[in-house]
Amino acid sequence: MLLCFEEYDSDLSYALRKRDDINTLFLRNVKSFRYFSKEYMDKYRDFYEFPYPYTDFDIHIFRDNWLQHKGYKIDYFLNDSEFYMEFANKVARSIGLDALSEEQVSWVRDKVAMKDKFNQIGLKTVDYQVVTSKKDILQFMRKHVGEPIIFKPRDLMNSKNVYKIESLDELEQINIDLTTEKYMVESYCSDQEWSIESLVQDGVVLDSYVTYIPNRTLWAAMDNKLNCHMTVPKVPEYFKFVPKELIQKIVDGMNLKNGAMTIEVFIDRDGNVMPSELGWRLPGCQATKNHSLSYGFDMINALIDISIHKKVNLKYRDDIISVGDLYLPNKSGLIEKVTSLEELLKMDGVIDGEMFVKPGEYCEKRRVGNDASGWVQISGVDEFDTLRKMQAVYDAFEIVSSDDIGGRKYVKKI
Repeated sequence: MLLCFEEYDSDLSYALRKRDDINTLFLRNVKSFRYFSKEYMDKYRDFYEFPYPYTDFDIHIFRDNWLQHKGYKIDYFLNDSEFYMEFANKVARSIGLDALSEEQVSWVRDKVAMKDKFNQIGLKTVDYQVVTSKKDILQFMRKHVGEPIIFKPRDLMNSKNVYKIESLDELEQINIDLTTEKYMVESYCSDQEWSIESLVQDGVVLDSYVTYIPNRTLWAAMDNKLNCHMTVPKVPEYFKFVPKELIQKIVDGMNLKNGAMTIEVFIDRDGNVMPSELGWRLPGCQATKNHSLSYGFDMINALIDISIHKKVNLKYRDDIISVGDLYLPNKSGLIEKVTSLEELLKMDGVIDGEMFVKPGEYCEKRRVGNDASGWVQISGVDEFDTLRKMQAVYDAFEIVSSDDIGGRKYVKKI
């Protein structure tokens, strides 16, 4: 039996439930029930579940009473949740499963400990430090005078509470309790951002997949610019590093054994690479689907195989293509008009998608990296072809929101 911490009904959840070679025990926080669709909850009300109150999880009741009473023997562990990373691995360790140590959890969750480790294993990073007051931030700004700096939580998720600070006025707008030592600042890197996704089995990187990110996700989402990611079928010739070898160096340095890694990196015009942040999990957005479709294999089931210690042999399609996801711009207010998914699916290269908003609904724009009115998946021969098709969809997409303020109607249109 496999133990899995379930944060919401994801593609991984469905894949696990379809497997006939392993039973999965899903641990689910009762407070997270609202993140699961009603259809999913109704369909999968089976007995391989252990709902629990997150703030009052009793490992002794779970391990010594509930598991024993049910007669379950857990052999494997899989956690793909960034939010549950520390908690899930702690529970897994307590019942004797292969899991990350406390120190390893800090390396893959705490951005300060992570950058400390990068530097320790010989990978240079941007300048950074923990901050506990605005005075600390001001001193860091003076150290990097004339340059932007980035302020963010050490346990960053989904770009929440990330700020680019370029002036004292912008510094004053940050109203967060800094005394908790949970925040950090770092120097801004102007190099191109990319991401690399990898599968790791028995401490060996099986393969790595490169994703091109034209615009940085949070700023693209906030400014309604092209917010997209796409698989790169062939590693660019100007790269002065081999992605798989870079990830292997990190895996060796952190003594990681079995799982998936996603990492954001900065690559300059000369092809030199600098790591930014990693996650010991599958990538967010639709990157897992992108890579699976681009290469012609099932990345999620490969991760499940890794988790149950089943030897993975990766087999790809003959002609690797580029598949990417485009997150569609969003607006606050009452949605009056939005291009339908049916219209978008008729456009060149569009193969899949989902809309989150529809006319007549009120929408609130959020300050997070995945804020969008929907997404579409687009395929192309290579990343340039995919990007061209994405731009065409973006240019054709229309969303109109209206607000009644003082009796006047304001209409905002992209």
